[in-house]
Amino acid sequence: MIDKKSAFSIILAVLIIIVAGFTMNYQNFNKESISLQYPTNLIEIPIPANDQSLANKSGFNIIGVFIEGKEIGNYTFFMEIAIADISNSSLKEATESLNKNFISEEADSSPVVTQTTLKKGYQAYVYTYNGTGASSGLKIYEQTYVFTKDNKTAYFITFAAPRSNMEEILEIIQKIMDSVTIN
Repeated sequence: MIDKKSAFSIILAVLIIIVAGFTMNYQNFNKESISLQYPTNLIEIPIPANDQSLANKSGFNIIGVFIEGKEIGNYTFFMEIAIADISNSSLKEATESLNKNFISEEADSSPVVTQTTLKKGYQAYVYTYNGTGASSGLKIYEQTYVFTKDNKTAYFITFAAPRSNMEEILEIIQKIMDSVTIN
């Protein structure tokens, strides 16, 4: 027979193991004046040429692409980070250009666009849509955040995932966006 103290210890140990199994580890990204934390299970891949071309048409330059999976055509999570000089325009103009030249190429229909303020106080536009990945060809759910700190430099971060398990994906996206710092 197990005494109450031993039973409590066993239950506590099992709960710690269960909770630890659900904890995701994060690593740092720091490049071109932006830093953030992203899950350690994402790997950096070469920038897909088609994505870079669409970003360039929009005035942006991609500085990092990360996936959970084996390749661009077979992933379960995708994150792409880009930067643009907007000193002669505005955040709104940058978002409109990105929507016209990149997002519209992937979206199945007009995206839902919202304005928000990120955790660190940065103005942002968020584009949410279902689409087909420009480089992957996968049917995906996407969220693109376009934001600035100083109205001189704009950033976009696009997140994409197959259209399943969205609750978990949205939690990861929120954790990443809450960690964004513009230096």
